[in-house]
Amino acid sequence: MTKQRGFTLLEIILALVIFASCAMMVVSTIPSRSGADIFGQQLKALVEYGSDRAVMDGNIVGLTIAPEQYQLVTVEEKDGKRRWVPLTAGRITTHGAFPEAMHVSLSPQRLAATVDCEPQILFLPDGEISRFTLALQSDDKQHIFRVVSQGASPVTVENNG
Repeated sequence: MTKQRGFTLLEIILALVIFASCAMMVVSTIPSRSGADIFGQQLKALVEYGSDRAVMDGNIVGLTIAPEQYQLVTVEEKDGKRRWVPLTAGRITTHGAFPEAMHVSLSPQRLAATVDCEPQILFLPDGEISRFTLALQSDDKQHIFRVVSQGASPVTVENNG
């Protein structure tokens, strides 16, 4: 009689249980991301895009931040007058609204009344960026996310949540 080689069903199930337990321990150690964290990362990307666009176009780009909305704008000269117009970027979203469950603050500038106001943050063609700290805080005050500019790229992020 020949002896069969291989694993028994019990050994296979035991190995799967051990692998699943290890996977659950690893997943449980990964910190969950709050809404403020995710939205802060999106705003950081938007600020970096505005800076890159100003350098590439050789034109001033601005970011207007109101309590409920934000929008990238650019300077347009028409009939000898300069005015701010919304920036269009194809597939990239250059405007949007902040989530309702989030408090937004900007320093040292103030939030604009609407996105049609002058921008508080400027991106110059030489790569210079206005100094600012944009803070996003969840309503329960457990998650705070800051996008910080020291006047040039790179823009840093701070997460206190």
